[in-house]
Amino acid sequence: MNVKEFFEEQKNKVQKAFNASYEDAIRMKNSVTNYVDIQQKKISSDINNYVESFKESGRKVTDTWSYLPTEEPGAVMENPDVVLSVPAIITRHGYTCETHTVLSQGYLINVHRIPYPRSGGKISKKTVLLHHGLFASSADWILNGPDKALGYVLADAGYDVWMSNIRGNMYSKEHVSLKSDSKSFWNFSWHDVALHDVPAIIDYILKNKGDGTTINYIGHSMGTTILFAMLTLRPEYNEILKSAIALAPVAFLTDLKSPLKSLAPIASNVAYMEMLYGSHEFLPKDSVLGRMTSSCDGDSMDSMVCKNVIFYICGYNEKQFDKNLLPVFLANLGTGTSWKTAVHFAQEVIADGKFQQFDYGSKDNQIVYGTDTPPTYDLTKITLPISLFWAENDLLSSEKDVKLLYEKLPSTAQIYKVPDPEFNHLDYLWAIDAPRLVNEEVINTLNRVYSEA
Repeated sequence: MNVKEFFEEQKNKVQKAFNASYEDAIRMKNSVTNYVDIQQKKISSDINNYVESFKESGRKVTDTWSYLPTEEPGAVMENPDVVLSVPAIITRHGYTCETHTVLSQGYLINVHRIPYPRSGGKISKKTVLLHHGLFASSADWILNGPDKALGYVLADAGYDVWMSNIRGNMYSKEHVSLKSDSKSFWNFSWHDVALHDVPAIIDYILKNKGDGTTINYIGHSMGTTILFAMLTLRPEYNEILKSAIALAPVAFLTDLKSPLKSLAPIASNVAYMEMLYGSHEFLPKDSVLGRMTSSCDGDSMDSMVCKNVIFYICGYNEKQFDKNLLPVFLANLGTGTSWKTAVHFAQEVIADGKFQQFDYGSKDNQIVYGTDTPPTYDLTKITLPISLFWAENDLLSSEKDVKLLYEKLPSTAQIYKVPDPEFNHLDYLWAIDAPRLVNEEVINTLNRVYSEA
């Protein structure tokens, strides 16, 4: 075989091999294409079957469950005010509510505001600042509902209503630098609130509202204690405020009728033991008393126990008691305060008729005050017109102590006895007849203040 023939033969072999490979490749391509087509059809079929199956099962599900509006058993709250916050409660009753945050000594104090009546209108220059009692919050002024609770009544009467919260309660439990579970955070009493927080709130309101604003202060129980202390520590506020109303005033506690009196001598020891174990908050919501909320509904046997405990401490008055308000009241009770606040009140009980600053003991009093005993609050510095509201059956604010206070106030002071011999310490907040027994006189007192100006 010559060279030419050899190369021709090799060429033919390569061509044959190439053709065979090409045909194999075509066959492979066709095979893959067919496989893909088959799989696509299968997947498509599976999807269609799944969709049809889901549609059918969906039709069956919608027979028992639907997106349409329905009455779901147990979905509606029996009493929303037990669960909702103060702004939410106010809003649900058709009023406008604002929350203003005031900075005082690093504490962020939230103040709730009802700026005008439920029917609307302009914001009045006539302003009322309400301050709650011990173990409470701004909820005190709205828990009795529209037409009865003083916060709503004052708003509907044309006043711009501001409701403060003491530092440390559920609405004012933040600080710019201190942890809320630290001893430093809870190292305050109502003295500090009087010296710093309430003046800061008053200044904030005046700045917010501008010229022509007049502020009237209304306090209940500890809210009155704060008022009297503030007017002696910061006497300039006698001129800044227009008037004050003290509901169940507490300054002197020489004639405390409540069984709480027996706890006063040991309060400091109890507080010391509690704080040793790291509990600086007075009776928090997870305490035994705090947990009463969940068991005290309107009709249960536990409700009777809760009611009688409250009557035992504050005064018995069955006819003014609305059992439906008990769970609302307890849900908003125990919202946070300090052991130092509670101990300060206990000291007042055993202070031999003195209205005085916190007693640290003779050694530490020398460090803090420069004297063995704490200074008294000088009530002669009070010049603001104040109306004292008191009741015969109030076990925490007795006739003797209220009249002792009245005698030490200026001649501009007024006194009003609630015309119900069974009226107790908490009836100011929840009495069935509060409009007739208290609210009407509050409005009349404020009207006189402005008519005499």
